[in-house]
Amino acid sequence: MNLDISLVEHASAQRADTFLNAQQAAAALNLPLYFFVNTYKRQALGIPFYSINRLVRYRLDELHRWQVGKAAQLAREQWQQTHDAARPETVGGFAHA
Repeated sequence: MNLDISLVEHASAQRADTFLNAQQAAAALNLPLYFFVNTYKRQALGIPFYSINRLVRYRLDELHRWQVGKAAQLAREQWQQTHDAARPETVGGFAHA
């Protein structure tokens, strides 16, 4: 029985280490394909990738970590914007309307 568990763990670890192409990455993360195909968009978003013999490839585990981090960053920015907009302007320690 331990053999079966170790085979499953090995198979899942091996899948995490495999490289994905742009279509597979877009489908796995449910994001637009151009995020992965367009060099400028990919760099602007900070998507982790590998260049292998002029081919761009992605690792699923790294993409998941990037997606979670990006979602947290966007949530922080949105929270900050809503709280900054609700905060009254202060001059000299006094709020002004």
